[in-house]
Amino acid sequence: MAVATVTGNLYLVAGSVVMGVAAAIASWLPGRDWAGLVARYWARGLLVTGGVRLRLDYAGGDRKAWRASTAGRPLVYMANHRSLYDVAALLAILESPVRFLTKRSLFRVPGFGWGLKAAGFVPVDREDRSRAGETFAVAGKLLGSNVSLVVFPEETRSSGPRMKPFRRGGFLLALKGRAPVAPVGIRGTGRIRRKGALVVRPATVEVFFGEVMDPASVGVRGRRTFMQDVERRVGELADLGTAGEGDG
Repeated sequence: MAVATVTGNLYLVAGSVVMGVAAAIASWLPGRDWAGLVARYWARGLLVTGGVRLRLDYAGGDRKAWRASTAGRPLVYMANHRSLYDVAALLAILESPVRFLTKRSLFRVPGFGWGLKAAGFVPVDREDRSRAGETFAVAGKLLGSNVSLVVFPEETRSSGPRMKPFRRGGFLLALKGRAPVAPVGIRGTGRIRRKGALVVRPATVEVFFGEVMDPASVGVRGRRTFMQDVERRVGELADLGTAGEGDG
C-alpha cells in the first residue's frame, strides 16, 4: 500500500502533465487517433502505478462476441461512478475511438486539462445548465462520426450501497443519436483511493458489460421505462441498489 501510494500519486501528478502535453502535440498528427492513444496509455499507467488489476466480464461470452453483437455501431456506455479509477479502467480497455463526458472544471487543470481538450473529451458544466445545448451538439457530432461515448449518469461519485439517481442527459444523447446503450457495472474502485485521501490501496477492479440495450424502438412514452431499465441493469452489474429502491 505504501509503494502504491507513492507511485500512484507521483504518476497522477507528473504523468497527467506529461499526458496533457503529449496529447496536445499528438492531436496535430494525421492518421490514427493519436491523442486518444496517449490518453489510453495514461490510464494504463495510472492503474499499474496504483497496483490495480482488472477483471473483465462480458454478457453472452467473450469480448469479441459481445462487440460483434453491437454490429460495430458507436455506443453510449453508461456506468456507475465511485472513483477516478472508474475513468482509468474504462479508458484503458475500451476500443477506440471513444470519448468521455467530463466535468468542465477538469479542463482548467494545467497540463491535464490540455490533454482532455486535445483528446476531444466533452466538457459538461454542472453549474450552468444553460450550456447543455453546447454539450449535446459536440457529443452528438461525435456519435455521428462513429465515436462512442462514456457517460456516468450519476454525474458525481456515489458511495454506500446505492447509486445516485441517473440524470437523463446521456439517455437523450442515445435517443437523439440513435445509439445503443451499453450498461456497465464497475466494482472495487471505491476502496482504491477514497475521495479527498492520498492513500492508494492496490485492488482488483471488476468491470461487467451487460447486454446492449437499443432505444431505437422506444417511443416518447417508453423513455422513462427505458431509463429505469438501464439504471436497474447497471445497478445489478455493479452489485448496487438504485436510488429509488425501497421508496413508496
